[in-house]
Amino acid sequence: MSTVTTPKATTRKPPTRFEIRADIPAPGTPEGAYFHYTPAEAAEWLPFSVYKLLKMANARQIPYVDNGKRITFSGMNIRAISEQFTVEPFTKPARAAA
Repeated sequence: MSTVTTPKATTRKPPTRFEIRADIPAPGTPEGAYFHYTPAEAAEWLPFSVYKLLKMANARQIPYVDNGKRITFSGMNIRAISEQFTVEPFTKPARAAA
């Protein structure tokens, strides 16, 4: 009598919010526009720490993706956050000719 073994299903755990995966696309590329970045990966592209990004997302101050109570950022979110905190240079108005 032979024993039959069934293959085990491979389960891949989603990355934790502090994990940075290898070979992820840049947010500005077409592949990165809809790619979901962990907060640690998004912090690599933004001038905020992981904790600051999570705090601002929980306070609804920045756009993010909420999939099953797991905060992630799409490439479009990262670009929107970058634009939200971009300060334009001040230009002085031209003097009126007297």
